[in-house]
Amino acid sequence: MKKMSIIAALLMVVVVTTLAMAGPRHKFFDGRGHLDPAVIEGLELTDEQTGKVQALHETAKKEIIPIKAQFATKRAEMRLLWTQATLDVAKIKATQKELQALGTRIRDIQTDMRIAFRNLLTPEQTSKILASGFGKGGRYKKGGGYGKGKGGGYGKGQCRGNGGDQCRGCPRNTQ
Repeated sequence: MKKMSIIAALLMVVVVTTLAMAGPRHKFFDGRGHLDPAVIEGLELTDEQTGKVQALHETAKKEIIPIKAQFATKRAEMRLLWTQATLDVAKIKATQKELQALGTRIRDIQTDMRIAFRNLLTPEQTSKILASGFGKGGRYKKGGGYGKGKGGGYGKGQCRGNGGDQCRGCPRNTQ
């Protein structure tokens, strides 16, 4: 049973590390790390600004990837600690604190990138990005983001928001 737990934990480390290598997710970048063309068009970024934003993203990605790999390893370690017959409370709490510290480091890097991004924008671009919902704390805020959606969020489709008036005719609405 213990061997199976260790094998499962190692497999989990490999899977989560692979996912962590995908890099930081940011709504202005596509899955490959390229700046979304809709953002460039909507904000009317210059070529110089686009290059600087791309460089910011790459720098953050290089910093975050190893931290995410450590985070994945610690999460697998935490799962393994919880599967033991007798719990090592001190080790569980220490691992939890390490996970929290790693998460804080990732959020700090992301915050620094967002600040640097905002500092690259002109006042007109800043007002456009604020009107788009950038910085509202999530993709499910009503009206936030780029794309054609009836609710908040990014992209096509209805009822992706808070389930308000825009969702009355939606078949998924159970209200």
